[in-house]
Amino acid sequence: MASDGKTKRGLPSSFHISVPQSVASGPVDLGEYLDEPPPPPRVARPATPAHEPESRIVTFPRAEPPVESPAPPRVSRPMAPPHPVREEAAPPVLHDFLPGKKQSRKQVNMNPETLQMVDELIDQICTQCVQSDVKGSELFHALVSTLYEAREYLDFSQVKPRGKWGSPTAKAFPVSLKNAFRTAIAERLRFNRQ
Repeated sequence: MASDGKTKRGLPSSFHISVPQSVASGPVDLGEYLDEPPPPPRVARPATPAHEPESRIVTFPRAEPPVESPAPPRVSRPMAPPHPVREEAAPPVLHDFLPGKKQSRKQVNMNPETLQMVDELIDQICTQCVQSDVKGSELFHALVSTLYEAREYLDFSQVKPRGKWGSPTAKAFPVSLKNAFRTAIAERLRFNRQ
């Protein structure tokens, strides 16, 4: 710094830059982005000793293979004769609660109005039924079973497409499904009474 309070701007006088004449004489060739870079220069590696010092060798204990116990002899059981098949087969069972078998699950999302209706139905079933702790999954299973038994009578020709969310057709879609379900269940009951 100068003693008069002014600072000298720019590079110091000791700064020096050296540009090769080949670069300064014309445009620089930067290449293209697809050009491969030149291979790195080969550097001679120092010769490795043929024998590593023993202090660097680490040996891990090997795990012994597990001893297998002999399997018990298989006892063959006679197979039960197959059940005779009737002309009219029973509908398949919708639940299969065998121990050890993984149950598949589905999630049912409900709007507040539907959730309130489900809660009121469960309360009514619990107060009027012998079983006082009916679960929502049991209610849903009973409803699906009823509809499944009437699936032959389902007619969705009057159900209009849902349309965009919030549109009148989207709001009417569950009602149209309900009407198709109700008609199918009524047709099945009428057919069974004949």
